[in-house]
Amino acid sequence: MALISISEAAKLAGIARSHFYSQYLNSGFISVTRDEKGKPKIDTSELVRVFGVLTAVQRTPEKTVHQDSAESASNPSKNEATQTAMIELLKEQLAEAKEREKFYQQQLTELSQTIKLLEHKPTSEPCKWWQVWK
Repeated sequence: MALISISEAAKLAGIARSHFYSQYLNSGFISVTRDEKGKPKIDTSELVRVFGVLTAVQRTPEKTVHQDSAESASNPSKNEATQTAMIELLKEQLAEAKEREKFYQQQLTELSQTIKLLEHKPTSEPCKWWQVWK
């Protein structure tokens, strides 16, 4: 059978890679071989022996830029409405963020003034009565 990487083996087994390492590889249930570059590989026959029938990994097709542009070209009014709504939402969020920043700046100023009032400023020692000339 074929040699596959540990990540692929975990996907085919339907379990997490960390669980695959801890329960099967480190305990010795599944034997690991090394390829010519020294990378660990697992024979699929080992997976069939331990797990039985393997599940095929379902890959979801990713949208390409070309598909997105084709969709936007076919329905421009919907796209414009979505973009307009998004712009309005972002403007509202920006206004809220500016208000919040202004509020925090005001709080910071007030707290700085309060700290200045609370600071201990030692006064100069009063002159002793016999040192009037100082």
